Amino acid sequence: MLFDFILPDIGEGVHEATILEWKCTVGDAVREGDVLAVVETDKVVAEIPSPRPGVVRRLGPEAGQTIQVGEILARIEIASEEEGGIPKESASVVGTIEASGSMLLEASLEGIASAPPIPQREDSLREAENRREPNRKVRATPVARRLAALEGIDLSSLHGSGPSGRILKEDILGELESRGNGHGAAAPSNTQPAAAVAVSAVQRSDQSAPSPERLSTLRRTMARNLEASWRIPAALIHDFAMVDDLVDARRSLNKDAQASGYPKLSYLPFFIKAAAVSLKQFPLLNAWYDEQNQIVNAQDAANIGFALDSQEGLIVPVIEGADRLTLSQIQEQINLRRSEAANRELRIEHLRGGTFTVSNYGTIGGTYGRPMILPPQVAVLGLGRIHQAPVAIEGELAVATILPLSLVFDHRVCDGAYAVRLLNSFIELVSKPIRILR
Repeated sequence: MLFDFILPDIGEGVHEATILEWKCTVGDAVREGDVLAVVETDKVVAEIPSPRPGVVRRLGPEAGQTIQVGEILARIEIASEEEGGIPKESASVVGTIEASGSMLLEASLEGIASAPPIPQREDSLREAENRREPNRKVRATPVARRLAALEGIDLSSLHGSGPSGRILKEDILGELESRGNGHGAAAPSNTQPAAAVAVSAVQRSDQSAPSPERLSTLRRTMARNLEASWRIPAALIHDFAMVDDLVDARRSLNKDAQASGYPKLSYLPFFIKAAAVSLKQFPLLNAWYDEQNQIVNAQDAANIGFALDSQEGLIVPVIEGADRLTLSQIQEQINLRRSEAANRELRIEHLRGGTFTVSNYGTIGGTYGRPMILPPQVAVLGLGRIHQAPVAIEGELAVATILPLSLVFDHRVCDGAYAVRLLNSFIELVSKPIRILR
């Protein structure tokens, strides 16, 4: 019997992945759990294990190509029921994806186990393979493939400078430069979009112009999320907190941190803790909004996401139950999530379940901003650059340390007065941080 193993839907807005490497070939015998392929999504690099033992009969796209969720990753010949295989009825199997050595994702692996392959499906798969046949043996990076397609370059005509002859972006740029100098120039393919041809012509006339590149998987996912966020009827409140006491408290705690075995504290744990404590008093903003049914689902746990500017782009790891954690425990989780993100080891479950988000863009500059809500959440708090500024205190001019704040909230869920009260609670806690430590 033949089992069609599809790329599963792992959630978090992931719709596609790039095949980085196949760990098997057609005809290989595999055991359950053997790695079939290594793929890259917008957030992680993942090893895809076989859900069943058997013999690999067909593979999906070649290395460097993209596969969509729901498309066939591999076709495996498995034993019949009499030989100890799975039942003949159509089955939905739950498997596990192990990513970067430690990441576990629950995946729905749907296949046909009841009968030989349907001829139409076999024909469709063969036709898809035939369409890929011209480039079947060409090894190229995803960026090189996209650029070659945009410029109408036949990859099979190039010799790559990468490992094992892999074609790199630099090889494509070199070919474009040689064409611009009159060496083997070719007319754009008739199948190219007019816009792509126009861009190509501009680039050839100005070699200093950067090469156009399609948005990465991460940027495309972010684009979809931002479009959904932009449709939210959101309101924005700006305010500031005087945080001289917070600066002193952090400095005092960090003096003894190394000797006592605690991590050195940044300002972010204070902000996360203050947000979590405040949200317990204002649960409408610690919630998920069901737009279709117009229901606000207030959450018991204060799971605070923090925007992280990683090498791969913006991601939002979540600190679960932040109101119950100490500052040191929050800092430890922040450090761990940053390290995992840098090494592409961040687990998908650490990106799920957030009920509120803080965006500390002040660490790289900027005072006030308008961060965007991450649906289905209903609010996000932007934290600006801590700096000194003149203020009036009891009628006297003084210099204070200022923390700019920007609260964005879904106006469908609550009114401005409710949101201001949440912000006031946060300001009170960061202004007098001794209350966070109680």
